[in-house]
Amino acid sequence: MKQTSKIKGLYSRMRYFQEKQFSELQESHQRMKTLTASMDKIVKTLQEGHAQLSKASEETKKRLNQVFEEQHHSKRDRDCLDQDINKLFNIYHNMKPQPQGHVMDNLYHQEDIKPNSILENKARSPSQY
Repeated sequence: MKQTSKIKGLYSRMRYFQEKQFSELQESHQRMKTLTASMDKIVKTLQEGHAQLSKASEETKKRLNQVFEEQHHSKRDRDCLDQDINKLFNIYHNMKPQPQGHVMDNLYHQEDIKPNSILENKARSPSQY
């Protein structure tokens, strides 16, 4: 009998520890499920964030390319405008003045005749020509 009670005691202890281990195992399993669910949420959030960053990056690239193109066209337009202004300035600069006023005034505008040579020509007599 003594041995039977000893065996019953050992059996009840063994049963207690088995139930305790099983309970701890169930709690651990539940914590693992909770952690797995949390990790899944984190992964999903990271994937969504990555997708948003990729989209924003593409939009930024497109906008930068658009701004670059606008600046390139603007520079080209400025260069064309500068060329047109230079052409107009050259045309204006190369225009000969229109004859106006006295005949002597018109002579002064000719490049090969200087005012002093005109006066010298008037001072000469017809025989000196």
